[in-house]
Order: sequence, then structure tokens, then C-alpha cells
Amino acid sequence: MIGILLALVAAVQVAPANAGVLQRDPRTLPKAESGRWKAFGGESDESGTKIPEGMREAVLAIRDRDLPQALVRLYRVLDAEPEYPPALYELGIVYFRLQRYGDGAASLERFVAVAPALIGRTRALGHCYYSLGEYGRAKEHYEKVLAVAPREIEALRGLALCELHLGAPGKAEALLDELLEIEPGHAEAWAWKAQVLLDLDRAEAALAAAMRARELDPWQPRPWFLSGRILLEAGKEEEGLAAQARYRELSAAAQEVHSIESRLEYAPHELALLRRLVEIHESIGDIPSARRALARLALEAPGDVDLRILAVDVLERMRDADGARIAAEALAQRCAEQWRAWERLERYYARTGQLELRLQAGEKSRRLRSE
Repeated sequence: MIGILLALVAAVQVAPANAGVLQRDPRTLPKAESGRWKAFGGESDESGTKIPEGMREAVLAIRDRDLPQALVRLYRVLDAEPEYPPALYELGIVYFRLQRYGDGAASLERFVAVAPALIGRTRALGHCYYSLGEYGRAKEHYEKVLAVAPREIEALRGLALCELHLGAPGKAEALLDELLEIEPGHAEAWAWKAQVLLDLDRAEAALAAAMRARELDPWQPRPWFLSGRILLEAGKEEEGLAAQARYRELSAAAQEVHSIESRLEYAPHELALLRRLVEIHESIGDIPSARRALARLALEAPGDVDLRILAVDVLERMRDADGARIAAEALAQRCAEQWRAWERLERYYARTGQLELRLQAGEKSRRLRSE
């Protein structure tokens, strides 16, 4: 749904978020007249529904990761146009991202009530129940989602985990196999399959699944823990201890990343937190995540020469040649009038053997520094 709305977003000025909105309770939102949204999401054309004032700004705030501001905008929409389904849906998603699972569930429950034809889009309601430890309710909702969207990957994963928590590992395995048939490269599903197989005392198959998860996502802690445990039990002490050591390193990093990401949901523009994310991902060698964290930093301050230099430094240290090249190109384009940019580029071109560019960068650096 958000994809449809993003296409309609225009450039707008977003005011600072009102912290008071965090105290609002979605259960107290006004209700629409009976049947107001009955046809929404059904066979009728949704495009004919006028988008309420403020919805575009709400979507823009979500896109910009400013979730408190998104709440401000969404509440304004829902106060003016009670139970407008896209706003209810996004409200539930924002609360889920803020880890306010009860409020997320309340918002999404009302969304399902007013737009039942769209239940296939509401796996997040199952996630809310699951996060609250209500595995029975989560299972029931995932099943409703899958009844209308049988290839919904995350609903399949959620249902499998519910079955595991409810003491049915065999059912969990079957669901994970169904998921992996649809998406063979789903690393987290392979990790959970390893857990299920280990619970079923099938250590050899569990090790194979854990190693597949490690191959697909080397920075996911769980498969390292499981493979280390299985290897130690099989008498492969050196490999097992190495895997456990890597697990401890990755687990500590994952916990800190989770803590920082939680704080960023409330303070999305905090540069110190974003820089710390870069440091953590670099420390464990996670190039894709380091790239994403550096991109988030660049969005906050596109012309900041220090941040642009940081990107080149980090990606060079990580031996990410393509990433470093892209970062160097961005540094040259975005900070073309900064002598420090060309000083750093001179070293980059020297390392990559680009003699002519190195000489040009040195000349630009000296010229700009003398001006």
C-alpha cells in the first residue's frame, strides 16, 4: 500500500515532530460512519478514493524514517477522516517499528475490521501478536493471511515459528520447507530450519541447514551458535570453538545494532548513532550493512566532506573495491570545492594506480588550499 502512495508524494516541508503524539492511544481514534469503507480494497477501484489532506506528508515522513513525525501526520489524517484504511495500516506499521506492539495490533485490528478485503496485507498484525508472546493469536492470524495470500513469505515464516513455540516442530519444518521452495535463498528460514531439525534430534541435517544459513548470511548469529554446538557434540572441537567465538562476536554486534536502530526510530537524524552503526558493521566485516549505514549518513549530510571521506576510508579498509570506487566518485562530485576531498582522493588514486587522476587531484588540493 505504501508503494502506491509513495508515487503520489510531492516535495513538502515537514515540521518537527510533536513529542506529545507519542502519548496518544490509537484505541481512542474516532470511528467512521457504518459502512464508510466497506468497499475499500474490494472489487471497486481504490484509485477513485480521494487521498485525505496530510497523507502524502505522512508517507514522506515514513520514507524519511521520521516515525514520530509520521505519527503526527497519521493522527491528523485519522482525526479528519476517521478510519481511512491506508492511514490505519501505516499507523500499525509505524507502531510495530517503534516496538509498541500492543498499539500496532490495535491499529491493524481496526484496519482489518474496516477493510477486510485487504487482510492478505496484514502479516504485521501476526508479527505484533508474536512479539507480545501471543503465539496462538499470531498463528490464527497468519493462517488467515495465508488463506488469501498463500505465498506470503513472512507470514509463512511467522506461522512456522508459532508452531515451534507451540510445540509442533514437525509442522514448523513443513512450513519452512514450503517457504524455502518459494525463496531458496532465505537465510533466516535456513537458520530456523537448523533449529527445528536440532530439536528433532536430526543433527546432521541441522548442521547442513546451519551451514547453508551461514553461507547465505555470514553475519547472522544463530547459525554460528547452532553449528558450533553441533560440531562440538560431534567431537570437532577446533571448528566448534571457532564457530562459538564468531557467534559471540556477531551476537554482541547484533544486540548493539538492535539497540541503536531502536533509538534511531525516535531520532532518525542522529549522526552519532549512524556513525556507530558504520563502526559496528565494519568491525564484523559486514560490507552490505556498512554500505547501507554509510548511505544513510550521506542522506543526512550529502555535502559533508568528513562523512564522504569516512565512506572511502571504511570501504577501503573493508577491501570493498566497488564500494570504495563509488564512494570516491561521490566525494569528487559532492565536495568538489573542498581541498581535503582532493587530498584524500589523491591517496585513493595512488592506491588504485590511477596516475593521471592522482596528479590532477594533487593539483586541485594544493590550489584550493591556497585560495
